Amino acid sequence: MILLLAAGCGAPAPTAPASSSPASSSPASSSPASSSPASSSPASSSRGIAQTAEAYAQALALVAREPQAGAAACAALSEAALRVDCLGVAAEALAPRDPDAAAAQCASLPEGSARDECHFQVAERSHDAARCDQAGAFADDCRLHRLSTDLLRLLPRGTTPGAFEAELAAALPGYGLAPDDPRPWSAAYRWVLGSQRPLDRGSCQAAPDAARREACLHTAVALFQDRLNHARDTGTFPCEGGPLPPELAYLPDLELDAALAARRGEDLCR
Repeated sequence: MILLLAAGCGAPAPTAPASSSPASSSPASSSPASSSPASSSPASSSRGIAQTAEAYAQALALVAREPQAGAAACAALSEAALRVDCLGVAAEALAPRDPDAAAAQCASLPEGSARDECHFQVAERSHDAARCDQAGAFADDCRLHRLSTDLLRLLPRGTTPGAFEAELAAALPGYGLAPDDPRPWSAAYRWVLGSQRPLDRGSCQAAPDAARREACLHTAVALFQDRLNHARDTGTFPCEGGPLPPELAYLPDLELDAALAARRGEDLCR
């Protein structure tokens, strides 16, 4: 009875706090179409990629015909990676005829390996070892590569140990290399000994001093190991016995005997 009377009295029934819909209570927002950043459709993105690729291909084609004009087309490419690659190609094309213009293209590239490689290629294609100074991290490799390339001119086939060292020592500073650096001598003796059939380490005794003799002897062993590697990889080593082929022949030499015996047991005939 008491409950019934309470429910029937004149006081208004409690009501829930006024509330609005989620749309009106949340921070002001617009529809997804108006709030999301403007984006291009897949079709327009594909067209952009195709246009960039076409511009790159056209720039490379122009480089092949007119390197200077092609370089300007490369510089106008919007995609950074393609622009750097294209300018590197343009520099290589310019190098034989206008190495200064080629170097300018390299200098326009961002600092780093791409620029250093570009200057390396300009030095190589212009046959100018002095340009290796601009090759940054690749400068030393550039100098040695230039020397190795020029050995054909500096040391004609048939040159023997003891017959070229004075002239080569005089030429090395022009490549930015010191005469007491063992690396150019290793390259030179590899070239000289490479034409020997059979290999004759005894010829190294004609080198003018102990350092050159040691470089020559050491290089001969490395050369012989390379020849064994080639025989292994091509299956031409006579594992069943018989004389060594001319490519592997050498004059009597205890150190080469030991090297050959070790390699027989390691990998030549397995």
